[in-house]
Amino acid sequence: MPITYSPFNESLWKDPWPTYKSMRESDPVYYIEEFDAWALSRFEDIWQVSLDKTRFTATQGTSPEALLLDPNSPPKTFLFMDPPHHRKHRNMIGDRYTPAAVGTLEEEIRATTRRALAPYLTTGSLNVNALVSSVALQTIADYIGLEMDEITYIRSLIDTYYTREAGHKGTTASGMRAFEEAAAFIHQLIGKYRDQPPAQNSHIYTWLNSAIDDAQMTDDEIFFSIFALVITGSDTLPLTVAATLYYLSLNEADMQAVRDNNALIPNAFAEAARIDQPTNILGRVLSEDVEMHGKTMKKGQPVLFLYASANRDEREFENPEQFQLHRKSRRSLSFGAGQHFCLGQHLARLEGKVILEELFSQLGDFEVHRDQSKRIFGEFLQGYCYLPISFKPLP
Repeated sequence: MPITYSPFNESLWKDPWPTYKSMRESDPVYYIEEFDAWALSRFEDIWQVSLDKTRFTATQGTSPEALLLDPNSPPKTFLFMDPPHHRKHRNMIGDRYTPAAVGTLEEEIRATTRRALAPYLTTGSLNVNALVSSVALQTIADYIGLEMDEITYIRSLIDTYYTREAGHKGTTASGMRAFEEAAAFIHQLIGKYRDQPPAQNSHIYTWLNSAIDDAQMTDDEIFFSIFALVITGSDTLPLTVAATLYYLSLNEADMQAVRDNNALIPNAFAEAARIDQPTNILGRVLSEDVEMHGKTMKKGQPVLFLYASANRDEREFENPEQFQLHRKSRRSLSFGAGQHFCLGQHLARLEGKVILEELFSQLGDFEVHRDQSKRIFGEFLQGYCYLPISFKPLP
């Protein structure tokens, strides 16, 4: 049976795994005729092209929508740059995301988690995603230099921006209005922070007061940088923490093992990110012809990296369809690879560890209600966006 694949094929969103498996087996370099683009589905292929600094460019976008639907050039942020500009711009804020720098925040993140968790303790139930989102937003707000009410409002507009409608490819009309509203609001904030400088260790302060190659960042560049970091700093963590609890709850022995030994939490978090990676697809554009598996991809064509498929590749992982609490993966694409690996990966891992530790230590034998869970589907993000748990209320 011939393979039919498109990132905008809604019929595949809920269960793409059989199609991904077929692509990995028989057509790992898949041509998407509708968009004159390619899709890579195997781990090793995506790993190697992620390390390629010359033949695959991010300057024309990285999301499926930007690569396949939007003819405009992407905004000027390090996310959409190649060397050497990528490193220069990323390094402006990169020192705050090193393992050593992130490690100093553990107690602060724990205090934030406990404040967020406190109102739920007497109720006996909570939505995991809402709790984690509040912690993630507070943490990235502190990094960027935003107030909590400011970033919460921006996040609400981003949620609308990413809402998809059946039969419509990419951003909806209401999503574009939300984007424009976010742009106007963030530009106002930039103006405010020019008059009233934020904390000196904040990203906004750095962006307002630093130059690269003698050029200051424009307000538009700062806006897109803020918008992008709010997304990356608060999108995937709630989905991954929810996935961790969902998959642990499928096997009572796994759940009990983590209850008895919280040192297993990082393993559980990593395995959940592998088997149910929130960032489903990213990609690049070819800057020269590239041959793979007997096919020639032409200069100028987009190439999609199907991360969710790669993380279930039988060539890389034994029994990849199984959630294995004790799995020790040699490599991971859960946070990307190469020069564009996720800047906040160490922060995300620490936040996930701390939040899960607090849930296990404070809630006791909570129950995960998988039957009430809900998933978000789209060409860019996937995962459990609503996961309720219940527990014995605390007095």
